[in-house]
Amino acid sequence: MKPDIIRHLEGESLGRFPVWMMRQAGRYLQSYRDIRKENTFWEMVSRPEVAAKVSLLPLEVLDVDAVIFFSDILTLPYGLGVPVELHEGVGPVLPTPLRSRADFDVFQSFDPAKHTGFVGEALTSIREGLHPSKALFGFAGAPWTVASYLIEGRSSREFRHLLGWMQKDPNGLAEVLRTLANATSAYLEYQIRSGAHAVQLFDTWASVLPLGFYEEYYLPIINGIFEKLAPLNVPRIYYFKQAAHLAPVVSKLKADILSVDANLTLPQWETLLGSGFSLQGNLDPTTLLQDEGTVRLKTRELVQQARTLSKPAILNLGHGILKDVPVANAKAFVDEARTLWI
Repeated sequence: MKPDIIRHLEGESLGRFPVWMMRQAGRYLQSYRDIRKENTFWEMVSRPEVAAKVSLLPLEVLDVDAVIFFSDILTLPYGLGVPVELHEGVGPVLPTPLRSRADFDVFQSFDPAKHTGFVGEALTSIREGLHPSKALFGFAGAPWTVASYLIEGRSSREFRHLLGWMQKDPNGLAEVLRTLANATSAYLEYQIRSGAHAVQLFDTWASVLPLGFYEEYYLPIINGIFEKLAPLNVPRIYYFKQAAHLAPVVSKLKADILSVDANLTLPQWETLLGSGFSLQGNLDPTTLLQDEGTVRLKTRELVQQARTLSKPAILNLGHGILKDVPVANAKAFVDEARTLWI
């Protein structure tokens, strides 16, 4: 038996749209906060039994259609031998940023099972305990977004080092991105072989990518990842936000699903990106801070938009769920989505 989301994407009618939320295993859940009190953030990521337990929390509370395993996008650089500190509320921090091609020589030869074996253990554990109707999603940070942390040293608003490198040495930066892409392909393949039904590539900071650099250098790099995963025959999702300017090149990606933000409606996104992709999204996360009636109304509007699309859609948020969202509102979104017929 295939999970509902996979059946839906393959064209089988569920009578409704499947739904899950990015960052659904997070601080808005009391059960998450209870576990967090007993573990550091890195322990939650690197201890398979804890990561598996955290990953399943939203399924227990909300009955979502997919579980995305609990981890961090800089788990991959950790596997490559880069010292990374994970601080909840601050984000990833690199004590020594990598700001030249020579700095990236610190990367070790990457063996996903050897260097990130805890990821495979967590995925296998989750998959074994998952109802057959529920999907398990793996994920990784996209090379550009991961590189932004490695080069800036932490989350940035200006990206002065990353963009400066791109301007003075685009070929050198592209070489770094290709190196990251090769590791990302191996990492995602490992996740799939460990039990993931689908994988999502998060390009959160694509918003600062110039269209020209994306088309000339980055598009072949990203497509290389998707091409390597194609023989494994699982849905490949690409998430980007605040980057409608990239639509002309994102439309050339060899992904199956594009996960989009809330700046445009789903039909508007399809007009920009073409009808060759399924879309995932895109309720504004701040909607879940409103009253329950508004949440249900906006969910109905989202379903109505999804009904007009050319290919089967997955309902989600336009970005990760906010930490202050009432659980009742998150549940209202999921419940309303699951009970509205296509």
